[in-house]
Formats: sequence, structure tokens, C-alpha cells
Amino acid sequence: MSIPQLVQFADLTSAHFDQHPVWASCQSFDYGEPWYDDTDEETFRPSNTDLPVSPSDGMYLVRADFVLADGTSLVGFLTPAIEDGSSNALGTIQPQMYLPSGERMSFWLGMFGNPNDQATTLYSALGRAAGAIFPIRFRAPEALATGVTAGAIDGFYTVPDGRTITIHR
Repeated sequence: MSIPQLVQFADLTSAHFDQHPVWASCQSFDYGEPWYDDTDEETFRPSNTDLPVSPSDGMYLVRADFVLADGTSLVGFLTPAIEDGSSNALGTIQPQMYLPSGERMSFWLGMFGNPNDQATTLYSALGRAAGAIFPIRFRAPEALATGVTAGAIDGFYTVPDGRTITIHR
């Protein structure tokens, strides 16, 4: 068996999602493959399963469409999540949007991310103020994945105390 295209999370570009709209976590699916030891939790490969994929099967990254408040469309990806009624869905699906420059923008920053740095990068790259950007609506095509695959981003999310979600613009 040949080794599939293996890509580290940080190296994924919008072109990867143009070629393959669904990527599978090697650590979720490939235990037992001869090349498994060459992967880590950040290694992904094009999915080879039937669509739509299900988050109950393992971790996938799925191409998604993003629409800014002013109607501008961009592309990115998300991690489909199992429906659980949680108000913390963004922390699970982690939507990532590609800027026109190709840089990837994350909005869920957890405990240690710097929302001021992210905001400066975003506003500069798009040449727009917060009101023209947020809320950002995103959705993965239904044909690609089941589960939670759509939502809205109201800013940059941090959880400074590990419990309380704070939104920054």
C-alpha cells in the first residue's frame, strides 16, 4: 500500500481543501498502517471514506464557506462535532478561515491566545473594521459531513479561567 498525502495541521492551505474537501486525522483512523509511526496528532490525510463523514467516527477537517457581515465570502474549514446541545460548540468545531493572503485565522483562542494580536491581523488583512466582519457565518456543505457544521463567529473567543468564555473584537 502506498503512503497517502500526509500534511501537518499548520501546513494545510485552502488549496488542500480545494483538492480534498475532507481530511482525516491519522491518529483517529490509521493505527495499524505501516506509516502510522510517522504521524502525530497534528497529521492529516485526505479522507477516503464515503461522504458525508460523521464526527462519531473520528476527527475530520471539512471545507467550509465563511460569509462576513458585509457579505464578503471566504473559505476555510472546521471540525464537525457531535450534537450535544453544548453552548461551547465553537470550542469543539474550531472554525478556521483563510484570509486573501492565504494566512489562516483562528477565532477560538482558548486560555492562552492573544485576541488583540488576532484582531490586528484580521482587520489589517481585510481592511475592514469589526462591524463589517462580525458576525461571520460559516457552514460546511451538508454533503460533506453530519453533526454540528455551521454557526456564527462574533469575535475572538478566550477562556481565561478555563470556564468562562469571553468574546473580544
